[in-house]
Amino acid sequence: MAKTTIDHATIQKWVEQRGGHPAHVKATGSSTDPGVLRIDFPGFSGEAKLEQIGWDQFFDSFDRNELAFIYQDRTRGGKESRFNKLVARANVDLGDASAGKRARKQDGEKPAPSAGDGAGQDAIDLLTMQHRAVEEMFQEIEQQKPGSAAHRRLFGELADALAVHATIEERIFYPSVKRSETEDLLEESVDEHLEVKRILATLLQTAQDGDVSAELEELAGLTEEHVIEEEQELFPKVRKLMAAEELRQLAMRMTELESELRRQGEPRAHIPEETEQAAPI
Repeated sequence: MAKTTIDHATIQKWVEQRGGHPAHVKATGSSTDPGVLRIDFPGFSGEAKLEQIGWDQFFDSFDRNELAFIYQDRTRGGKESRFNKLVARANVDLGDASAGKRARKQDGEKPAPSAGDGAGQDAIDLLTMQHRAVEEMFQEIEQQKPGSAAHRRLFGELADALAVHATIEERIFYPSVKRSETEDLLEESVDEHLEVKRILATLLQTAQDGDVSAELEELAGLTEEHVIEEEQELFPKVRKLMAAEELRQLAMRMTELESELRRQGEPRAHIPEETEQAAPI
């Protein structure tokens, strides 16, 4: 589960426990302003573009620019996570580090992977429930022997769920919530969808051939980061920009499209056709 904070001590402790350092992007800023802030980890592929700075300078800019820090302690699989992101404080709910908590399942209640479970459900509730359902699918498939009938069946269900989720977001949700305030986040989201689709397309060709645990782990990691960014940044912003009735109407349209996709059979079959470029928004 991702968290959000503006507390300096919490941020510094989390970063240093993972061997990281405060940094800024080279060629940004000035002599009095470090410019674009980042966290630098050893071995990070983009570290050549970063230059380390001191914590005092980092936090001075962090507060002056009213930033917040999104971070994750552990991955879904229990490994130490380095996932972090610096975002505008206005874009996140610091009082509730888990946007979408309202849609989480009750103890012992399994979230439905599809829409249409209540007339009052809105688009964000629907998408958040689908996030939880996909997380459970990843957990279930990890328990199965690669190549077994159960593994193949669960992978097919997972691939269909990811395909449906991406389609209803790209065709309905993203275009409907596009505003000047959300455009950058939406472009980032469709780029992340493209990464997921490319790995999923490869898995659709190889999942029958043996152990694809590494590929599934990569797919799970990308999906997890995408979920965090939507629930922590995009969804809170959309709730501020759109009326409750608009979001309920969106949920109805998304439900109808999901039903249509599933009636057609195997939504995952279209994924290999969608790997050339990100979907338009």
